[in-house]
Amino acid sequence: MKNSKNLVKGIFIGMTLMCLTAFTAEKVFTLKFSEADINKHYQKLSLIRQIVDNSNLAHQDVVFVTKSIDSLQTEILNQVKGQVDQIPSNKK
Repeated sequence: MKNSKNLVKGIFIGMTLMCLTAFTAEKVFTLKFSEADINKHYQKLSLIRQIVDNSNLAHQDVVFVTKSIDSLQTEILNQVKGQVDQIPSNKK
């Protein structure tokens, strides 16, 4: 009887800890780059994409790398557009 109570208590504590750690806050990191650096990285990603497209890699590998690069480039564009939209205009 005592062992089953300890087992239930242990399961309850374990479930509680799992629930508490499952809802941790997402960490957000902000990196600042100059426009020249962003353009350089974007162009390098495009170059890597072209190299992979012309390589002898398996089709699945090419698709994976291509989609990863496309998502990185899309994220770069979205962040740059978001920063440009946030700049207040000083029209008087």
